[in-house]
Amino acid sequence: MTDTGSLVYSRRSDVLWRRSLDAVVLLPAGADEPVTLPGTGAAVWDLLAEPVTLPDLVGTLTQVYGGDAATIERDVTGLLARLDALGAVESS
Repeated sequence: MTDTGSLVYSRRSDVLWRRSLDAVVLLPAGADEPVTLPGTGAAVWDLLAEPVTLPDLVGTLTQVYGGDAATIERDVTGLLARLDALGAVESS
């Protein structure tokens, strides 16, 4: 079993995306419908421009937005799982 804290996440290069005023709209390869990432989801997408670990994502978001690190980790873990299922991110 892989420790999720040691995985490195990044955007897949074949995902089409655009930023709107307050969100990011993604169209992963093979997807039928675009996916919208509002608010901090858009911030996570921005951070995924460079390979990053879950602890680094959580640390950055905690510094920028404040809040409870455990709650942020839970939310980001869920978002990464969703993005992975959509084929929008890759991990190694």
